[in-house]
Amino acid sequence: MNEPRHIPPPPTYPPTIHTPPPAAEPEPSKSLFAGIRPVWNLTAIGAAIAPIYDGYSLVTGAGTLLSDMADTGHPSGAWTVDIAVLAATAYLNHLRDGWLSRVLLFAIVLGTVLALPWLDAILRLMTGATT
Repeated sequence: MNEPRHIPPPPTYPPTIHTPPPAAEPEPSKSLFAGIRPVWNLTAIGAAIAPIYDGYSLVTGAGTLLSDMADTGHPSGAWTVDIAVLAATAYLNHLRDGWLSRVLLFAIVLGTVLALPWLDAILRLMTGATT
């Protein structure tokens, strides 16, 4: 019981040298207009306002839907639904970054802008006509 315990010598591993990771090369700077894609966005706006559904476009469909919801129901509920749809299409556009999702985003944004109540006030001011 009192015998000394035999401990084996440590293994001989090859020496390791810590090398730092290679430095990341800076990405080449893109031009200011590279992410904007003006032709792509203009064609998406054109597709959103094109009268393809028996003279109606996606923009007029979104604006009419919002106006009808505000006139027949509760206006704040209509605007809540519109903001939810706008947020969903913006998120879809952010995730996919495709042309079709951009068309839908422009349709919702332009339909919302055209359904704002201050446009009626401007029309009344300019023409004197009431709707």
